[in-house]
Amino acid sequence: MTLDLAALPSPREVSGVTADNFAAEITDIYQPAVLRGFASHWPLVQAGQQSDADAGRYLQQHSLDKPQVLLQLPAGLNGRLFYNDSLTGMNFSGSQTRMTAAIERMLQATPGGDRYCLQCVPVQDNFAGLMLDNPLLSADTKSFIWLGNGITVPAHFDEASNIAVVVAGKRRFTLFPPQQLANLYIGPLDLTPAGQPVSMVNMLAPDLTAHPNYPKAYAAALSVELHPGDAIYIPTPWWHHVQSLSAFNVLINYWWSNVYVASALPFPMLLHAIQAFKHLPDGQRQAWQYMLQHYLFAENGDPAAHLPAQAKGILGEMTPQLAQGLQRWLAAQLK
Repeated sequence: MTLDLAALPSPREVSGVTADNFAAEITDIYQPAVLRGFASHWPLVQAGQQSDADAGRYLQQHSLDKPQVLLQLPAGLNGRLFYNDSLTGMNFSGSQTRMTAAIERMLQATPGGDRYCLQCVPVQDNFAGLMLDNPLLSADTKSFIWLGNGITVPAHFDEASNIAVVVAGKRRFTLFPPQQLANLYIGPLDLTPAGQPVSMVNMLAPDLTAHPNYPKAYAAALSVELHPGDAIYIPTPWWHHVQSLSAFNVLINYWWSNVYVASALPFPMLLHAIQAFKHLPDGQRQAWQYMLQHYLFAENGDPAAHLPAQAKGILGEMTPQLAQGLQRWLAAQLK
């Protein structure tokens, strides 16, 4: 069976998006969206449109040259960041390398040889003078840069909403709705290549004997190739597979969330819930399942409808003060 990612339908493309209509046009719809030419005016993008070397030199000129963890993938892996054969570690190694030298290593990489990448490097802490204006998000939203050769990141999710901007090279994003979780064959939750669990399916060469239900996920997927200056909005927790298609690739991304405190991010809570509930006797686990359905998913309606507003607490409107108080309470409970 041919499951070519390039044959999938594309996400919707949206133009004319401003800060005023961002929610109505993008985030309220809860679907990925492509913003063509979003950053075509960035000097870094314009450098990338000239050549890989121009983009690399531009970054080197603006780099603060701090040490980074440069990942190295041996030749023969086709650039796929993944596990080793026994799933006890990763198929790549990392070494401390200063930014300018790391970029040079990527630019000098030879076809068929080892491949290199830097992941999730905070822009503000590592570069000076990069003009990366994003009119859709608040000015204090942090940006991160991803640099590398032809690297493929398996399907994973982010815990925050994401706008990713292709700066140099080309990338293919393939996106799966959260409801396809069971058909993506997710790997270990507590040993991951980069913090989030990933699909075990090699989507460039799927093994349907090992992953027979993957075609169901493929049938629900969207895929798009982005060029320098293009951006994509990825809602959380949509799964996305990212393939860098050029010899040298640069991406800038922005994450943001309405969660007031970092400790309230959902994935750590999922792991704690597994720890708390998974090994309970069946009767107790079913009882807690009912409680979660009642309080968390409101399957019986508003669970606090019978309480006055001032007494609803965490079941009412979440405020920064309430979130911070709950964080302190949870920290005390989990000691």
